[in-house]
Order: sequence, then C-alpha cells, then structure tokens
Amino acid sequence: MHIVVVDTTLTTPPTGGAQTFLLDLVESLVQKGFRCSVITQPRAESSTADALSKAGAEVLMNLWASSHLPEEKAPRLAAWVNDINDKVIYIVSISPDVGWLVLPLLNQSIATLSIAHNDVSAFYAPVTHYAPLLDCAVGVSLETARRLREETGLPGERVRYIPYGVHVDAQVEVEGRIDVRRDLRRPLRIAYVGRVVAEQKRIMDFVGVIRELKNRQVPFELHIVGEGCDRTRLEQELEQNGFMGVVRLWGWLNPQEVKLRLAECDAFVLLSDYEGLPVALLEAMGQALVPVVTRINSGNSQLIRDGENGLMFPVGDAAACAEHLARLSTDEALLRTLRRAAWDTAREYSVDRMVEAYEKCFRHLLASDFSNAHRSTAPRPYPLLPACKSRYPFWLRKVKSRLATLRSFAL
Repeated sequence: MHIVVVDTTLTTPPTGGAQTFLLDLVESLVQKGFRCSVITQPRAESSTADALSKAGAEVLMNLWASSHLPEEKAPRLAAWVNDINDKVIYIVSISPDVGWLVLPLLNQSIATLSIAHNDVSAFYAPVTHYAPLLDCAVGVSLETARRLREETGLPGERVRYIPYGVHVDAQVEVEGRIDVRRDLRRPLRIAYVGRVVAEQKRIMDFVGVIRELKNRQVPFELHIVGEGCDRTRLEQELEQNGFMGVVRLWGWLNPQEVKLRLAECDAFVLLSDYEGLPVALLEAMGQALVPVVTRINSGNSQLIRDGENGLMFPVGDAAACAEHLARLSTDEALLRTLRRAAWDTAREYSVDRMVEAYEKCFRHLLASDFSNAHRSTAPRPYPLLPACKSRYPFWLRKVKSRLATLRSFAL
C-alpha cells in the first residue's frame, strides 16, 4: 500500500500541529511497512521535510517549478500518482490549490481522502466543492467531523472522526513531577507552544494577560516556544510595557527541546479563537500541565472539562485568564488535581490509537467491497475550485509568477 500525502505548507514557516501530526503518522506507518510519499514544494523551512525523510518517507519537492501555476502543477502531480504501481491512498492534508485540483485527474482505483485540521471554511469549502470525488473526509475533532457531515454534502458514512495522537509521558515521570510540593514563593511557570501569530492564535493577547497578572501581583514566568510573523511585534509590545523580564521567547525548538521546556512548567495557556484539535495542548496535557484555554467549539471544549481537568475562559478575556492563573499560583491542591486529570485525559489520545484508526480507514477504502461509484457521476470537466479562479488571463498570471520567482532568487 502506498500512502501519498499532499501538504504544500510544511516548508513554509511557521509550521504547526498539522505537521507534527503528519510526522507521527508517517513515522508509524513506515515502521508498519507502508510506503509513504509526501508532496510539497521547496521553501525556506526544511526541518519538517528533513524529519519526514529521516522517518523513512519519500519527500518530493520537484514535481513542479516554483513559477508553475496551480493548473500546471495539477497534471504533473496527477501523472506521478497515477503511475504508481500499487494500491494508493491519496490524501489532501493541507493545500490551498494543487492538492484539490488533482482530484478530477486521478484514476478511479486510487482512494481519495481529505483531512479537516481546523474549524474554518478553508477546510470545509473544498470538501463541499469536491464531495463527489472524495471517498472519505476525516475530521480531527468532534466538531470538525460534525460540520463535515452536516455542511459539506458528504454522506455520513464517508466522514470519519480520527483525533490526533500524541506521545504521553509515563505515569512514573508524571507522578514524580506532580508529587513534588511546589514552593509558593517560586513563580508560576506558564507555557505557550505554537505559531507566534495574531490570526487564530491571538498571540498579542498575552500582553493583556501579563498586565492582569502583574496587577494581581502574581509571581510568574511565561515561556513562549515558536516562531511566526508577529514575533517582532510581540517583542516590541512587551518591551514597551516593561514585561520582558518575565517572558522568555525561545523561538523554534525541536520536539525533544519542547518536551524539556514543558516539563519545567505548571500551566499551558491557549488564547485561540478557533482550533481543530490542538496538538500543542494535547502534548502539554500529556506532560501534566494544567490547560488554561479559551472556550471555543472545536478542540478545547472537547478536551477540557472546566474545573475538572483544566480551566476555560471566553476568547479575548485577559482578566478571566489571569484570574485562573492566579488561582493556580496559590492553590497547590487545585494545581495538583488538575495536572493529574489533564494527563489522564491525554492518555486517551495516543499516537498508537490514531495510527490504528487511519490503518482501518485505509483498508476500508481499498477493500474489494468498497464502492466509489459516486466518483463516476462527477461532471467532466470538473468545475474549478472557486478559490483558484482568477479574473486575469493565464498569460498574465504566468508572467507575474515568473517575475515573482526571479525576485525570490535575487533576494
């Protein structure tokens, strides 16, 4: 069986949970004897691609040139996939264009699947458009799976809920950290791991949270791990407000280093206004950090039972977030109870369970009794994905693409 995954963003920093998921999935599948190919394109960030190659995946960045337009890329990718002499599962993981444009060009013997990583239209709209050509769509959270079933036109039997899996610390390690009595004179250690961006992650809200913690005279340290386009802006705001003394910006760290940083912390804060199933949150819970997260439909509300295994607050409410952290800084019993409960929840989301669910899905799609007759009813030629339409003629877009490529080389 040959698994082909398209993620054209994994070489474009900053990467996130969807790439962590892909690495864990591919590494496990390769160990089980699957052949895995990941299709992407050359960009500045190669760490995920390098890690995938090290895990045994075939990473292809040269199926098209950087100057090619989406409608030129799709036939090249389709020809490569159609030429595979094996049973094939074709997966659109993350791709704004070419990953979807390929679907009408694939042989009907190739099983097709998409993954909704986030609770936003960018993942639902393409599924709605290409529903007749998809054999299965996966939602990583209960909410994304529900919306795939109810809003995209896919029959319920062609939608699956497969949550992310993470590596959870062993009980002996966790108990050892939880049972150590916390010196209340020591600052509460707060962590954030993820993209340092205002869109979705609301990274600038940390300025307000810090201000509220200082007003409450809470001793704390904030450790921010990750990179993103708003890091400079965040640093400027922290500097202007005199907050740099309580914040450490670590930048991008490899998974082992992230684990070390999390192991030293008490709580994990997530300020997002939407998510799928946040991998960083699950990883933090797997190391027994107390989640202090926004109350949103997908991901957070699925994982966290407010007051039982974490604490929740409304999006944008810095005062409520700070109030929760202030409680954790003084109530050792609450801190220990929530840490243990968070770890216990994370155990339900293991990499092994995730991989087993994908294996079951793959075998179902390739089984002799599986019918993909729905694909034969799709119109030919298939209408272009609306997001890929342009009012400009092909030749003009081609000139612009080549000029952009030349500028990038000049830089």
